[in-house]
Amino acid sequence: MQQTMPTQLTQWLNANRTVLLPRWIAAGDEVFTARNGAGPGGEQGAEVIVHPDERRVLLTSIYDGLIAASEGDGAPLDECLSMLRALRSSAGDDDLPHYLALLYRLRRLAVDALSEDGATSNGHAPEADSRRVLVGALDELMEHVIVTSAERWVAAAHKVAHELNETRLLVESLYRDAEVTDRTTLHVSRLNLLARELSATFDRERHLARVGAALSEALAAVIVDIWLIDSTTGQLNLALRLGAEPAVQQIVPSACPDDLVVRALRQAEPMLELDLADDRQSGWSLPGSAALAVPLVTQAGNAGVIVCQGSGTMLSDRSEQEFVRSVAGQAAIALENARLYAEVREFNAMLEERIAERTRELQIERDTLETLNAIALEVSSTLDEDVIMQNSLSTLAQLIGVEHGSIMLIDRETDQLVDRAMLGSHHDVGFVRFPVGHGVVGWVAQHRKPLNVPDVAADPRWVPPPLDDPSSKRHGSMIAVPLIAHHEVQGVLVLSHEATGYFRDEHMRLLNASASQIAIGIHNAQIYREVEQQLMHRYEMQQRQEAAVSQSTAILQSLSDGVIVCDQFGSVLTANLAVERILDRPIEELVIWHLGELLKRLLGQRAGELALDDLLANPWDERNQPRTLSTTFEYSTRTISITLDPVISSKDTLMGAVAVFRDRTREIESDRLKTEFIGTVSHELRTPMTSIKGFTQLLAMGSLGPVNETQKEFLEIIQTNAERMIAIINDLLDITKIETGSVELELRPLHVAETLSGVMLELQPKVIERQQALSLSIPAGLPLVRADARRFNQILFNLVSNAVKYTPRSGKIAIEAREVGADAVPETLRDGLRPGRYVQIEVRDTGVGIAPEEIERIFERFYRTENPLKVEAGGTGLGLSLVRPLIKLLGGRIWVESQINEGSTFSFVLPAV
Repeated sequence: MQQTMPTQLTQWLNANRTVLLPRWIAAGDEVFTARNGAGPGGEQGAEVIVHPDERRVLLTSIYDGLIAASEGDGAPLDECLSMLRALRSSAGDDDLPHYLALLYRLRRLAVDALSEDGATSNGHAPEADSRRVLVGALDELMEHVIVTSAERWVAAAHKVAHELNETRLLVESLYRDAEVTDRTTLHVSRLNLLARELSATFDRERHLARVGAALSEALAAVIVDIWLIDSTTGQLNLALRLGAEPAVQQIVPSACPDDLVVRALRQAEPMLELDLADDRQSGWSLPGSAALAVPLVTQAGNAGVIVCQGSGTMLSDRSEQEFVRSVAGQAAIALENARLYAEVREFNAMLEERIAERTRELQIERDTLETLNAIALEVSSTLDEDVIMQNSLSTLAQLIGVEHGSIMLIDRETDQLVDRAMLGSHHDVGFVRFPVGHGVVGWVAQHRKPLNVPDVAADPRWVPPPLDDPSSKRHGSMIAVPLIAHHEVQGVLVLSHEATGYFRDEHMRLLNASASQIAIGIHNAQIYREVEQQLMHRYEMQQRQEAAVSQSTAILQSLSDGVIVCDQFGSVLTANLAVERILDRPIEELVIWHLGELLKRLLGQRAGELALDDLLANPWDERNQPRTLSTTFEYSTRTISITLDPVISSKDTLMGAVAVFRDRTREIESDRLKTEFIGTVSHELRTPMTSIKGFTQLLAMGSLGPVNETQKEFLEIIQTNAERMIAIINDLLDITKIETGSVELELRPLHVAETLSGVMLELQPKVIERQQALSLSIPAGLPLVRADARRFNQILFNLVSNAVKYTPRSGKIAIEAREVGADAVPETLRDGLRPGRYVQIEVRDTGVGIAPEEIERIFERFYRTENPLKVEAGGTGLGLSLVRPLIKLLGGRIWVESQINEGSTFSFVLPAV
């Protein structure tokens, strides 16, 4: 809205508020009060009750909104115009003409006020030009107000028209629903009546007539056909037609897939055809009619089809279709009930015949049950299998009326059937034998099936008795049943009669029922005999076990080593007298201890060396061998060693653990004295041997006078043996130092090739003398080893000299060095070996070899293997006993691979730099 001279219009409206506003209020009362008498069309309008000052307040707000709009703010004016409905005095006053009349009246009053101001010229009246401008601005403002009011009224009118249209549609929908509801109610009433009439009878013809009548009555001018399936031929027969002449074709073959009746039957769903093609039907359709086919679906399947022919409009109606479907459902139930009723009557007739037959069978079964009861009492009253078999056989033979019979049991050792009970004879028991699968009884035992033989002479399975046995059976009939208990064949029960075809089905049923009882009785008797024998055997075993336990206890108590045995949870089970003496604790106190707690008390911070819980949780090592934990500790003034082993049964089941305590005080003291003695003797021997060697050299050189060749030869022999004695003494001193832990090592990087060259230079004369081939393989870039030079030379010299000594003449010796990792060491020797780089040296020969059982012993002091070169090689057996501890001190490991008469390979590793 364009505003001209807003300040002047605003000033004028404010200046004339007291004059113009009362006039506007009076004009509003006049406009709305004048139409209070009648509404549109001359009818009295409904009075609207308003507050007395509501119009005055609203017109005052509109006046204030005009002032705000003249300043450029139209929001207050728009808000006031939306409340114009408050000015009405009746229900018909809120139409557009009233609003426009009020707004035009307000404009005219404003223009009149401007004219009065010009006429009075009271000092506030504007000039003529200014007045024209004010009138134009006022017209523009009033035009905006009128247009806005008209737009609001049109929008409200459209909204009311839309609501009226929706109301009309709702009313029409409610009307249609009411019509459908009425029709549905009528259909439900007819269905209820039809259900009552159908449930009152089981006559199929009456059912069909009533169903057809109900459909004809509900669907006017509709022809009703009811087609039913013939259970024998599978074709559809026309059972009923209402509303027209009988159909030309009253049979529809099931092989007509295009026929509407067949399609509805196969798909089991209602089908509607508004334009039936006569050439596709089977002569039952009417020209120009629509058809609705509904199948009669029962629990046993489809019983038929109901077809309604008539107007397509009626049959297309969903409510009519639902009614036909409901009638078809009621008809299907009624037809199924009629069919079931007919079947029940047939079953009743058959049942009466079966009852009479069953009565006769029950008479026979009563006799059978009495026999079974007698056999069951016999079986439960004794555990003597001979008595069970003889009495059961006699009872059955008496009931069936035979004089010959027997019970044969399987001999498990020979797999033959042996007679164990016979009628009228006892001296021949155990004489008759049949292999399983041979003869009639053998066939029954093999196939686990009963057998009724009407004539034994005509049966190919019959084995005739010897000709020299005139008393044996040669003709007549036989019946045999297997004796099975717990799915295992125990034997065969056999009855025979002189007449052919004597045994009947009831005899077979009696024997089958009795056989299980007899078999169970025989099985129980055999189990009782076996249990009795096992009890006697267990009693004898218990006696021997108690004797063995007493003997083991005596042995345990007589041991000089202390022994404590615990269960798989660590609780102490037993302890011997020796452990009481070693630990200086009474046995009564030890047996109430937990072995793990006792070891912790004894070892203190070293208890982890004998972790009992870990041993019990993991009793096998990586080689699937029982683990062994051992340690030595000081207890008071004594040194005690403990060995902890798991106790494993013969079935590899953990039963507990055993701890063996040994007082090693005297052994350690003896070893110490022995070591001191060897060291002292070695030192004492070394001094005179040095003197002998020195003086022998002086004599050999002629420093003390001339010597002849014989004397010189003897002096060289003395010198050689003196050097040998000094070497032995030095080895003994080295072993003593290793055992006492007083070896001093000067570790530094060493070249393997340099040390090997010195050793080979020293041994070269012996190699040449024995005509042996010595080869050396050292790769380029081989790292240095960290070792003591003298000890490294001593190790290599001992190993290579042994290879030279124990390799025959013209043999081969190879020395090879290479860089390896810790995983090159055998797994059994890796314990305590640090990971990292190592240099492996192998000394391989083609000598006499070492037996597998002697490989570990060659590292013992003074031990020498038995071989052809033992005497020729010489030696004291101290070399290898010195090599292994020296290599271990240097941080390495040594192992041997050897075969008799093929050679040996000594391998060892030392840490690389």
